[in-house]
Amino acid sequence: MKKNLLIIFLLFYGLFAFGQNRTAVFLGQQLDTFRLNKIAKQAAKEERSWDKVAHLFRDSCHTETEKVYTIYTYIAGSYKYDMNRLKLIYKREIKNELYLPEVIKKKKGVCGDFANLFVTLCDSLNIGCFRVSGYSRTFSVFHPVKKGYYNHAWNVVRVNGRWYPLDVTFGMHHFTNKNLDQDRINYDFLFTDPLKFGIIHLPADPAFQCLNNQRSYKEFRYKRFLWKIPDSKNVPPSDSILNQRLGKDWKDQLLDEAFAAQKFNPKVKGAGVKLLEVRINKVIDKKAKRKQVLYRTDYEDAIYLYQGLQQNLIENKGKKKYIKYCQYRIWKLGQERDKLKK
Repeated sequence: MKKNLLIIFLLFYGLFAFGQNRTAVFLGQQLDTFRLNKIAKQAAKEERSWDKVAHLFRDSCHTETEKVYTIYTYIAGSYKYDMNRLKLIYKREIKNELYLPEVIKKKKGVCGDFANLFVTLCDSLNIGCFRVSGYSRTFSVFHPVKKGYYNHAWNVVRVNGRWYPLDVTFGMHHFTNKNLDQDRINYDFLFTDPLKFGIIHLPADPAFQCLNNQRSYKEFRYKRFLWKIPDSKNVPPSDSILNQRLGKDWKDQLLDEAFAAQKFNPKVKGAGVKLLEVRINKVIDKKAKRKQVLYRTDYEDAIYLYQGLQQNLIENKGKKKYIKYCQYRIWKLGQERDKLKK
């Protein structure tokens, strides 16, 4: 009798340990989560070959919903949130995110690292996805919302023609501080209704709210408990601005986000610069002790971004100090590019 009870207990524990029940419904689709969780576990063992991870998801997951669910489970269940790194970032001792190989090797990082990893996997599966920078206010590990800087990063993903926000960091099972470990992966932040998601998340670019009637920074910061969720029909159609942006080159995508962020909340000092430099830190971070090989194209991409931002600032009568800063970066990066062998 005791032996049978033990077997039953172990069976149920196995079902819940990595995620949830054997099946679950996401976006109206019944998913075999038991099978998908096993795929996510297997992916964690294949990380020495990134191509194998992508092929595993591509060959084993049949729909976009399954693929996104499995990526979310893989990251949230296999990686740890690095509390020590977070503290260094807020002390301004570290200002840049990890490169993808570093994240995979260390199996830990912070929100921006996981958002970048999510985008990379979605790109390999031809699933529309963006990394989103902005504000959040739920976990005690995050600082209060302040207009002067962005304190969080997450994703928006296109599934079956519709855009949905998701936050794999908030769903994570493990933290480097074990006191913050969750009982299991939290799927409340996967395929979340944009209206509900917006109560605790505000992107720098309002297009990532995935709503027609977009919430302002003032409403987000000062009306936390008074804001009323509007009509659910507020969700935009499949031909939204994000679909249009998806067809552009990554540099133009990033510039669109930077322009929108500057317009959305002008009180954020250097909003456009902050968004650009997160993506091009490898060419401006000379203090980092990394073995990252730089090519002429890396410098040319960075110069293109600074030129685009500078032009936008001039046209919209932006602050002169940021216009001059862009000009300095263009000159400095041009010098460094010309030192490289052609």
